[in-house]
Amino acid sequence: MVESASRRQGVNGGPPPGLATVLARLLAADPSSCDREGLAGLVAQSQRVRGWLDAFDARIAIRAADLAAQGSCESAGSVLAGRGRRSQRDAERAAARAGVCEDLPTVGDALSEGSISAGHVDAIVAAAAQLGDDAGATSQLADLEESLLDAARVMPVETFERECQNLARILAGDDGTSRHERHRKARRVRRWVDRQTGMAKTLIELDAETDAVMWTAINAAIAAARASVQHDGLTFDQLQVDALVALITGARSADHRVPEISVLIDIETLLRGVHDRSVCETSDGAHLPVETIRRMCCDGDIVPVVLGGAGEVLDVGRSQRLATRAQRRALRAMHRSCAHPDCHATFDHCRIHHVMPWEHGGPTDLDHHETP
Repeated sequence: MVESASRRQGVNGGPPPGLATVLARLLAADPSSCDREGLAGLVAQSQRVRGWLDAFDARIAIRAADLAAQGSCESAGSVLAGRGRRSQRDAERAAARAGVCEDLPTVGDALSEGSISAGHVDAIVAAAAQLGDDAGATSQLADLEESLLDAARVMPVETFERECQNLARILAGDDGTSRHERHRKARRVRRWVDRQTGMAKTLIELDAETDAVMWTAINAAIAAARASVQHDGLTFDQLQVDALVALITGARSADHRVPEISVLIDIETLLRGVHDRSVCETSDGAHLPVETIRRMCCDGDIVPVVLGGAGEVLDVGRSQRLATRAQRRALRAMHRSCAHPDCHATFDHCRIHHVMPWEHGGPTDLDHHETP
């Protein structure tokens, strides 16, 4: 790929023009004296500096990889971990960005300039990983570099992630089936004891379908535990662990409720296959092949949620206080997590509340609910 002049200046060269001025402003700034607009300005400036640092990490990773190939350095991830001052996971993610910055130079430039974030680059990394060893599809992804960059500059990270996932699924040409099968073969459980803390740890790596089945059961157990008065004084993490252990050990074997697994798919994709605006995923956003969802439809009961269409009653006014099951299904289809923009609690960990409190006359209608 032809190297651009801006790449030599950004990813492979010095800082972009104006960065020193931005850094000087941050050093002189006092967030405690800023109003809302002032804080937003500081965030924009810090994001610009952070973008250059992330691009600088990519340069370090590229050089470390070259040295590691010569046998004179450890892996790029180990170098970036800084002898434990940075989590290994974060270091490996930073190292993975180096490949994108090297193969897609204008993306690296944009990261260095702060016009996109590391999260946007991570989304491209994930799309490339989804394509696996398919050289043709990977080449097509590189050909779309400018389009990807244009989208990344205007889209929030979560929206851009979805766009990259959909693009990779289309480029793969098999609706993600090969990736899904790779994940199923790579499933594993690993157990160890942390030598520093003494805490026992269990790592479970699953494909999206198996993960959805497992967490549907876990979330049902958590919901039952939250409804019990016996969890007083427990943090949510402690409650979640207790519910999981009880579920595994059979302590809740008397609870025979069948867990409900929700998947989202548009009718066009279900009937005719993937298109450029397909939705085909679990309720928390993990993509599934169309054939997997079709099989689920054959094996289970189907409860369709048609947004904006006729169906079950979703507005019950003041006839009851709590959200109905139909309303909860509709809200699940509309929201992956809490509806508040600054809260990222998953939907299963939310409780449905009235926007206008019930005691103040708020109706139990879909337009008057939120998921805090």
